[in-house]
Amino acid sequence: MIARVGHILGCLLICLGISELVPIVAAFTFDEMDMVLPFFVCSMFTLFVGFGIRMAFRDDPAKPDRYVVISFLVFTWLIIPLFASLPFMVSGVLTKLVDAYFEATSAFTTSGATMLANTALAPKTVLFWRSFLQWQGGIYIFIVAASIIPISAIGGSELFRNALPHGEGEGLLGRFKASFKPLAQIYILFTFGCMILLSLSGMSSFDALSTAMATLSSGGFTTQASSGVNQFNTMSELILIPFMLFAATNLTYHWSFFMNGRYKVYNNDREIKFFLGLFLFAVVIIFFAILGMDDAYYANVFRKFEVAMFTAASAISTTGFVPDAAKALPLSVTILCMLLMFVGGTACSSAGGFKVLRFRVLFRQADSEISRLAHPHGIVAMRMNDMNINSSILMSVWTLLFLYLSTIAFFACFYGYFGRDIDTAIGLTIANLFSAGSMTNVVAPDFIGYLGMGYAEKWMTSILMLIGRLEIIAFLIFLTPSFRKN
Repeated sequence: MIARVGHILGCLLICLGISELVPIVAAFTFDEMDMVLPFFVCSMFTLFVGFGIRMAFRDDPAKPDRYVVISFLVFTWLIIPLFASLPFMVSGVLTKLVDAYFEATSAFTTSGATMLANTALAPKTVLFWRSFLQWQGGIYIFIVAASIIPISAIGGSELFRNALPHGEGEGLLGRFKASFKPLAQIYILFTFGCMILLSLSGMSSFDALSTAMATLSSGGFTTQASSGVNQFNTMSELILIPFMLFAATNLTYHWSFFMNGRYKVYNNDREIKFFLGLFLFAVVIIFFAILGMDDAYYANVFRKFEVAMFTAASAISTTGFVPDAAKALPLSVTILCMLLMFVGGTACSSAGGFKVLRFRVLFRQADSEISRLAHPHGIVAMRMNDMNINSSILMSVWTLLFLYLSTIAFFACFYGYFGRDIDTAIGLTIANLFSAGSMTNVVAPDFIGYLGMGYAEKWMTSILMLIGRLEIIAFLIFLTPSFRKN
């Protein structure tokens, strides 16, 4: 098992090491020559370790079992941010390991929480690395969701419908390669399309690229001068809304539509219809909630409706872009944003959350139970995506829901121990567990910033972000003695 995980981990570190050379181009572009050596050194070190691990372990073409998949997920989510944090420390921007690891973890998990309270003081090379890292985290999440997660059968993930060509490789590395090319094509296409449109809306090329990478990865990192501030004009927000929704839905469907013209993949999938219905419902609720707000914040009715769409898209996609006057939003909007972040996007998306697919399973069970009570002798089949929903899948989904709710309560108590009030504690937990840390100012208006946290609280928040991407169960299984013994 160690050999199979070690080989692909080495390959991922090699890719990370190569990507650490890309910011050197930004350093030359922005005349920040003092940033060249730090990124070059970090790249060489990461490549050295990556090649060493890759050569030490050989690839196994056999189909991975659940033990291999869970070990792979845990090791990669823990180790990749460690090496990705090196440029932050070596460049001198974040000199403490806890701060650098927090920033790298937030970027790679596409959470968007940041230690940089004022990005205007940070070198643009470092800001580019931060955005590029979360963009890589986005494509990694897409690939893992399409090729690895269904094998784990965590929380009913076997119900996921994949529109990619069949015949993918059986080993971990083979499955990665089979999913990478088609998903990377559409991911890059969307990113550059978003960047071009944002440039036409008045953004600089650097800001447009950074924002596009943050949008397609559902990350939320931007180049704004201070955290928790909306830097977008109305045209930019209207451009970002569809791209946030694209990132929060099944990327394999988008690939099938744009590459092969298969629009029926959307018509036949009720998960996406449920997602869009929930989004529209949230838009209406937010619109009526802010309709009576002071016109000093939102000029007219059309502006308020646009803000409602932007806020709903940002929350349900867990991108975390904050709307104007975020701290002045009504309590009803804050609660609704928490619920939207809890639900999250569809399967095989970069969004966090419990996932719409699982809520669909719970709704199907509720409908089945109502039908059973109305017709005690009737037989009601439970199906989704042409698959029967058996008791094992139901138990897995309910278990995951219980663990999510328990995790929120557990970490909220810890935040309370560190001196946070109950509103801030719950807001911080939900925002970071569901990879929407950049939206903290909406769900925790009294929070002053992550930089003011103590060491223990920063480490705890980093762990919370990782647990959210591991979907809790994988992390708990990895900690069990029987798993380690096997």
